[in-house]
Amino acid sequence: MAAKNVLPHPPDDGADHPAHKSAEHRAHRRQRPDHSRRMVLGSVAAAAVATAFKANIAADYQLTESTQFRVTTPVNDGNTTAANRFPGKTWYLLGGFGVSYRDAGRKLEALQPAMNQRAPASYIGYSNNGIDIAQLFIAIQRDTYARKIDTVYFYGDSFGGMAAVVLASLLEQNGINVKVIVMGSSPSSVRDVLDPGKEYISLASRVVPYLGLVGRLAAGVWSGLANPNGQGMYAAARSGINSSLDPANNSLILDTTQAAFLQAFPAQYDGGIPASTGIGLMYDPNDFIVNARQAIRGWRALLPRNRFYEYDIPDTGHASPEIHPDIYRLGLGVVLDQLDPPPLTARPVQPIF
Repeated sequence: MAAKNVLPHPPDDGADHPAHKSAEHRAHRRQRPDHSRRMVLGSVAAAAVATAFKANIAADYQLTESTQFRVTTPVNDGNTTAANRFPGKTWYLLGGFGVSYRDAGRKLEALQPAMNQRAPASYIGYSNNGIDIAQLFIAIQRDTYARKIDTVYFYGDSFGGMAAVVLASLLEQNGINVKVIVMGSSPSSVRDVLDPGKEYISLASRVVPYLGLVGRLAAGVWSGLANPNGQGMYAAARSGINSSLDPANNSLILDTTQAAFLQAFPAQYDGGIPASTGIGLMYDPNDFIVNARQAIRGWRALLPRNRFYEYDIPDTGHASPEIHPDIYRLGLGVVLDQLDPPPLTARPVQPIF
């Protein structure tokens, strides 16, 4: 019979031989925490957060510097012709809640052909340090002095209607006639607001923080989830964050101070608009952001002595002249013809034969 090859057993001398290490013991050694690696990763993460925070502050600073309170009058043929035809007159467009300086310019571009039938057209950029009616008034007053303006037309884009009413009163007290104020989907109070983000307005009226990166992230997530526009929860939140961190958008402090102003209106209005100022009302009856009928009633109650003219712009949504320029231009032209009729052109004398 062939002999079997039998491997001799290693001596059992109690030594910690590799062959005798149990699987449990090896697993225990593999699970030992790597504290040094965690510290390195933690330091990198902290540095990344600090860098992002500083970059956010820098972006906000740059944005603030480029959008201080100022009046912008586009240089184009329409404005040049209107300035020659209507010396001493001008339009000022005031942007809506959260509307960036760039988007205010787009709204003016859409409305300018109709505006130029009465005056050259300008728009005002709010400062990203926060809305300040006194600073807005100073900016307008300087512009009226530089251009020798004595008659003003206001177009209030949504929230801008509230600001226009307060500014019009201040201008009238300082010798500038406000001929017409057009409300483009403007709420008369926060009660008119239907948007899901209304809770944010209420919160911001009590707490007006500037929270840097964390604040912008939170505001972005909130705005994205509150207005998903058909997106899933994750996509809506990501879209909101991207918008919040876009350096071309408004700073968080501007949005929160606008919310505080909206929440307090009309307490800021002192009743100084004369009865001669015409009030134009342009609304989509089914506006999903502002209760149009309620807003119109609110403006009529606030300005009972003034002449009003309503013009419906159905199926346009909320404050969207840049999206529906033809409809808005037509509506604005009709409103102006009713509240500020153009001077009658003298008919040529027919010769008598």
